[in-house]
Amino acid sequence: MNNFLRKVNLIKDITIQLPITKTEFIQKFRNYVDESDLGYVPFEVFQSSTNEYKGNIQNNTFELKKRKKIFDTNYSFAKVIGELTQENDQLTINVEIFGFRKRMLIFVVIILLFYLVFFLGSVSNGDVFPFFIFPFLLIHMSLMLVIPYFVIRRSVNRMAYDLERDFHYWVTKK
Repeated sequence: MNNFLRKVNLIKDITIQLPITKTEFIQKFRNYVDESDLGYVPFEVFQSSTNEYKGNIQNNTFELKKRKKIFDTNYSFAKVIGELTQENDQLTINVEIFGFRKRMLIFVVIILLFYLVFFLGSVSNGDVFPFFIFPFLLIHMSLMLVIPYFVIRRSVNRMAYDLERDFHYWVTKK
């Protein structure tokens, strides 16, 4: 399934190289990322912090997400898992950005079941099935399934761009 999600751009792999040591990067990571286990936090939008991300870091791996903010229409669904590798004076960060979560399958199944029940209910009715309902139903179903795909894909691409930009900013800022 991960190969399919990579092909449709709902999982993205990027590599970032920075001119910094791993210990310095870990220190900067802790300065710019709020410590969190990335679980569900009620009323997260009301927590005050100037940091853009929340997450955690161990010795060679980290995970992070963007923090939810009140009235933020560009909230990112993407979750980042990264691995740090020190090579001479360069720190190589291999990052995997996940936009699709397994719980989203529930949404897809419910939507498909709804349309199946609606279609079967319309066809099995004793009256003549109006022809205009079937194309409308197909168009509406495709929009309900395609729009979330594009929102998630945009979220993954934006996270890749923001992450690379922010990591370079963290390194160059004194």
